[in-house]
Amino acid sequence: MPDAGAGLNPAFDPIIRAVAVSYRYDSGAPALDGVDLEGRSGEIVALVGPNGAGKSTLLRLLAGSLVPDAGALHVPSRRSATGRVTMGYAGEEECHFESLSGTHNAVFFARAAGLGRGEAEAAVGEQFDRLGLAEHASRPVSTYSFGARRKLLLVEALAHRPRLTLLDEPFVGLDLDSREALADLLRERSAERGTVIMASHDLDLLPQLADRIVFLHDARVVAQGSPAELLSAMPDVARFEFMLDGGVDSAEVVLSEGMTLVAGEASLVLESERGHASLPEACIALTAAGARIRSVVVRDAGLAAVFRRVTGTELDG
Repeated sequence: MPDAGAGLNPAFDPIIRAVAVSYRYDSGAPALDGVDLEGRSGEIVALVGPNGAGKSTLLRLLAGSLVPDAGALHVPSRRSATGRVTMGYAGEEECHFESLSGTHNAVFFARAAGLGRGEAEAAVGEQFDRLGLAEHASRPVSTYSFGARRKLLLVEALAHRPRLTLLDEPFVGLDLDSREALADLLRERSAERGTVIMASHDLDLLPQLADRIVFLHDARVVAQGSPAELLSAMPDVARFEFMLDGGVDSAEVVLSEGMTLVAGEASLVLESERGHASLPEACIALTAAGARIRSVVVRDAGLAAVFRRVTGTELDG
């Protein structure tokens, strides 16, 4: 399993770094406990972990909205020599002028980041088109749906083409076309030597988008590496996704050694350490428990299975 030093490209120095960073809110367990993280030029880094693992806290520390209790942060200058803001941040919180249109909001923030009026209007218009927000551009933000508000927040973070982009669950609330458009925008930032660090639960998209995955669990980094490196640690694990007519009592499903029930009810997911060849055995076990199988999709192991092997817990737990 790749460790905390794996997956880094030594050709580029990090433009942002956290060293042994810890943070605790007013009460409770540490939100972060001795975390190291680097973001390098041209790199897309995905923070992956269950709720409460410390992903959002880490992003807020990198963005400067929190100060670590211990450790050190090495961050780029907030403005370039030309006066342009070098960071874009889209977190959980929104800060919009509700009575103004989406265009007025986004242009305001782009100009505050250092773009001239014409450049700001052109950049905002392009991203409204790409993210599917153009039809809402002239409407007050107070009338926006959750998805439209998320798109506006992303435009505000990206329109000035920051050197460092920090995003918290950027794909939440987006339709399929907008998800693909956002992925393309992030790839463009990477191709232009920008650095993207994002927290995301989008495990289907991350293997194709991220250069490096960083697993966080219980306030610590527990593993990291490229998607290929992480997934190569589980070459023989197969994932069977069953659609059932009705449900099945998971307690009645008797599985052989090396097979694990990871999700259940109307759709049921099994994982087998003996590869695709164990599919007939999985079908027999479900049928014996009274399940009526409508269809099955067979996949190789994903990031959730890697996380489970590293931590012994479910990623969405």
